[in-house]
Amino acid sequence: MAVENIWFFCLLSLGYCGLSVQVPSASPQLSLLSTSPTDISVMWLPLSSQLSRGAITNYRIDYRALEQVDHIYSVEVGGNETQVTLRDLKPNQTYQLRIAAGTRAGFSQSSEWASHHTPNLTQVLFAPTELKVRAKMHSLHVTWQPPPNHTQITGFKLSWRELDGEELANEEKPMVNERIQQIKLRKRVKHHEVTGLAPDRLYELKVWAFNKQTEGYPAVWKGRTEKLTRVRTTDSLPPLPPISVRARANSSTSIWLRWEKPHFSNVRIVNYTIRCSPAGIRNASLVSYYSSSSQEILLESLKPFTSYGIAVQSNGADMRGPFSTTVEESTLPDRPSSPPLDMQLSALDSYSVLVSWRPPLEPNGVILTYWILYTGNISHPDHLWINLTHDGSVTSAEVQGLMSGMRYYFKMGACTEVGVGPYSPVKDVFTPPKKYGVCVCVCV
Repeated sequence: MAVENIWFFCLLSLGYCGLSVQVPSASPQLSLLSTSPTDISVMWLPLSSQLSRGAITNYRIDYRALEQVDHIYSVEVGGNETQVTLRDLKPNQTYQLRIAAGTRAGFSQSSEWASHHTPNLTQVLFAPTELKVRAKMHSLHVTWQPPPNHTQITGFKLSWRELDGEELANEEKPMVNERIQQIKLRKRVKHHEVTGLAPDRLYELKVWAFNKQTEGYPAVWKGRTEKLTRVRTTDSLPPLPPISVRARANSSTSIWLRWEKPHFSNVRIVNYTIRCSPAGIRNASLVSYYSSSSQEILLESLKPFTSYGIAVQSNGADMRGPFSTTVEESTLPDRPSSPPLDMQLSALDSYSVLVSWRPPLEPNGVILTYWILYTGNISHPDHLWINLTHDGSVTSAEVQGLMSGMRYYFKMGACTEVGVGPYSPVKDVFTPPKKYGVCVCVCV
């Protein structure tokens, strides 16, 4: 009987643990801005523990163009992320966006649709790039780079304000301390130290360019100043970084990462943070962070044939250690995801055509060959088109043996070791008719 009671309480405990993680009861509030006419930066603040009802594993952002509300697109990011940038959008268009937070039990209800209009291509001052903020207890050290059209700007403006984080426990938007401070900076300035701040407070900071006619779009940062430091005893030292960090490409879009615990640590390691970014890139928006409770992780959604710098950090219950040394690994090549650019056709004579082009924007590997397909009948399927291959180092070719006075249709694709990518749009060209000499007879 005693054994049965033990099993009963074990099962009851397991059931309780299983129910401890639930679907979040709310979704985050979105903050939207455009730093160029073709993108939208989506930002949000993490949910409180009362609303998240478990560890947030990922966020899902849905978006759609107002003119095509039936076409909904979705992007998912990890639970540690608080922003994502939607790119390749249309300028001067209204988009609607919403967000849902997910735990192991599932996703919350999505937030209400929020609208945002992308700027027009003309007369736009882009946002400063590479905004980086180093938070200290009483200050924020801010650095940035000028926007692409920096020749049009007169200077920069920088503003900051404190956000009231206490209201984050409710479903309402966070209350904002309206005491906004703002300064102007000269055009050549690329850094500034904001001082006189309070420790462990949530702040919002913006940097934007301006000239005499208009003000540009801001680059935005939200985060906390450091907590008051305490004298650390030996037991409260941060954990050492992992050792033997090993990366191996798993596919064209994923890398396996494995590591070992440090040999010595005075702190119990509860999980690990992985930092991943394209090698040599300093843009903070391209750095991704992942979390793992084990000593391995599959990093996914990477770009093909790209070298990544990866480092791992050990985390204790209430403190984080330094990152390990960075290891580099390249994803495997793939088929090109875009066709050759700017294919041009010109008839050289009645029997030959010159084809010229530029390499594809996304080759995803070393281009080994270019495929030139042509036909006199556009209704023919691909396998009936004549296919000519040329070395991947060339960007023009002469197609000979054509018939005079004919219309020919051309398209082309690029090929890596994995295979051929998509074909370019079809273009046509006429070969001029053959010119015959005229015989003049003179009768006497």
